[in-house]
Amino acid sequence: MRRQDSEQFAFWTCRRLFGPIVPYDRCFGCGVMHIPPSHGDPHNGRYDFAGEEVAVEVVSVVNSSALRNFSSWNKRHPGPIEGEPSEFKLALPWVIEVLARTPISQLDTVLEAVRSMERVGIRTNRTYGCGGRRCAAGSGGRVCTFCQVALTAPFDAYVDDEGLLASRKGNVVVNVSESLTSRRLLDLVHEITSLLRPSAYGERTDVQRKMDLAEQQGKSRRVVCFVLDLHFSLPLNVYPGTWKKLGTFPWDAIRPVTEVVVASPDFHRAVVFSDAAPTRQISVRDAEKVPAKRTLGCRSRR
Repeated sequence: MRRQDSEQFAFWTCRRLFGPIVPYDRCFGCGVMHIPPSHGDPHNGRYDFAGEEVAVEVVSVVNSSALRNFSSWNKRHPGPIEGEPSEFKLALPWVIEVLARTPISQLDTVLEAVRSMERVGIRTNRTYGCGGRRCAAGSGGRVCTFCQVALTAPFDAYVDDEGLLASRKGNVVVNVSESLTSRRLLDLVHEITSLLRPSAYGERTDVQRKMDLAEQQGKSRRVVCFVLDLHFSLPLNVYPGTWKKLGTFPWDAIRPVTEVVVASPDFHRAVVFSDAAPTRQISVRDAEKVPAKRTLGCRSRR
């Protein structure tokens, strides 16, 4: 997700929520400063958008390593990797889900782990170890192969006897995806709160300092808009009720922020949180549209 795309989506979202706004930092439309830097109003430390009573700072929440690895997988293997079990040195029709954050160089390691599972009769790693049937959990003794593989391998695998996912029954399928677990939701909450609250040493974050500036300039509504990439927004779309869980902010600790917006360009959706009003969810359409120069307040160059 390019910064320009992130700022454009945030622009349309916050314009709908808070009224007319224009770039206060470098404009994503024309690339210049609408209000040139000066001694009293330097470039560094500015928030992204300003309105008559509102200031908006945009933060892109991106898992760059997952996107980079996912791109590598797609370049090498566009679409699922599928074939006869013998092509993978396997005997059974496995479905193997590899996390996108796993480097493509680890494919052979994943396949060898599945071969180990097959050799000892393990047909899935979705259960919690052997339940003490093969090794004494927590005893300090030897851990069985089932537990070594099922609890540590960075993939999800099971035997697809019915052939529901393969294009032909009996084939092995390897998919590269992201696990829809609550782990990413915890990561997202941590990412958001770490930017809104001072550090353990009392140091204010860059986001807070920009909101401090907005407060000094008399902006009554000081908004931080988090724009999510697909990695973070996908589980929120699958489990819609989890959007509201992001809004349990300790507002006194994150002052002078007055509103927090969490937005997803992939699903054209945004949620706004405030301590002064109920949580609102809105649909954001036509956000891919490039704003007109006059809408952004761009000046024509002479």
